[in-house]
Amino acid sequence: MIRAETLRAHHGSPDAWPKRRMHILVVTGCYAPDRTGIAPLNTELCEYLASCGHQVSVVTGLPHYPEWRVPPEYRGKLWHRETFGGVTVYRSYIYVPAKRTLVRRILYDSSIGLAAAVRGLPIRDVDLILGVSPPLQAGLAGHLLARLKGAPLLFQVQDLVPDLAIALGMLRNRWAIRLARALEEYVYRHADAILVIGEGFRANLISKGVPESKILMIPNWVDTCAIRPDASKNGFREAYELDESCFLGLHSGNMGTKQKLENVLEAAALLRASSNIRFLLVGDGAEKARLEAYARSMALSNVQFLPLQPREATPGMFAAADVLLLNQSAQVVDMVIPSKLLTYMAAGRPVIAAVAPSSEAAACIRRAGCGVVVPPEDPAALAQAICRLHAERELAVRLGQQGRSYAETHYAGDRILNRLETTFLSFAEKKREAEGLT
Repeated sequence: MIRAETLRAHHGSPDAWPKRRMHILVVTGCYAPDRTGIAPLNTELCEYLASCGHQVSVVTGLPHYPEWRVPPEYRGKLWHRETFGGVTVYRSYIYVPAKRTLVRRILYDSSIGLAAAVRGLPIRDVDLILGVSPPLQAGLAGHLLARLKGAPLLFQVQDLVPDLAIALGMLRNRWAIRLARALEEYVYRHADAILVIGEGFRANLISKGVPESKILMIPNWVDTCAIRPDASKNGFREAYELDESCFLGLHSGNMGTKQKLENVLEAAALLRASSNIRFLLVGDGAEKARLEAYARSMALSNVQFLPLQPREATPGMFAAADVLLLNQSAQVVDMVIPSKLLTYMAAGRPVIAAVAPSSEAAACIRRAGCGVVVPPEDPAALAQAICRLHAERELAVRLGQQGRSYAETHYAGDRILNRLETTFLSFAEKKREAEGLT
């Protein structure tokens, strides 16, 4: 995460900023201390805006992701308000299902939208509202609040919902699909602008009838100052009894349906005779317990699971890896661009991606020249790619260097976040002009 003190150093004293300040209301389902998915991005964006002198309010649920459990310190609360990083966060109770079925997932997403709409009502003098998807219901809540407060609504699409749910077989009922499509169309129609993170997303929305003039392509970002190839390993391998001489493949982040990490475990099974190759799966998520059980059933002594690491440990964790693994279901094509891919690039380690060849992730890797793309759900192809980079160390180094260079050029945090701030300012100014306040 981009630290507040770094941002203050970059922007200087708030009193010296000539630009007009805004009050931005962010509607989202996840925010710090949630540690994966879109939560870190939401948090970095909001803290950046606050560091620029803007007032930032966030309406969201109680923390719960990716464990799908509310931490003890937040349990039993209907409402909660806290401030950190210069951002005021208004939390409320949401329905967090212990097991995810279609009906429970719809209730979960809807509770986020309902809670955000109610929690946002008393917040006054708002210049701009940012709704972040998933879920789509955040956009619906954002639209309601935008109408009531006379503020423009910008809708940021981090995942293409409901396309992803349909592709993964999570959404099959035809009436549920129709309802989801209707909600999607409604939110897109009523947003003043839609922010997408990849060209594939833009094409998807245009195919659904969204005017191209309404779509703004601004990619996600990575803190290239914190995540570096030369980061100190800080004894990471020693702490987890990983031999310094072993070739380490690392997956980091969420362990859910779309990651399809059985593919990694089956590749590990094929390489169990290679004593010098090990796999490390770091993170949490709905599928983690089942994946751990699967690994035990195959007696995979070359696989180790770890919990999510503290923020300060992540640079050393990536530095300790030899290759970084990106794995997706074969059904995921243009619906997701994993934010971890940008972190992988910044870490300066080669990426092996088991993803659909026409996916946004594959296209990004090809543009950056930062890794090897293999067919998804093909353990033999993944194992072969790992063996190749294990044998061809010069190639591995070159791929890692190219990824780092590409991240610095295209995804550096200060550059992308500044573009977002400039975009927000332009929409807030239009509101002020309409009200005769400029």
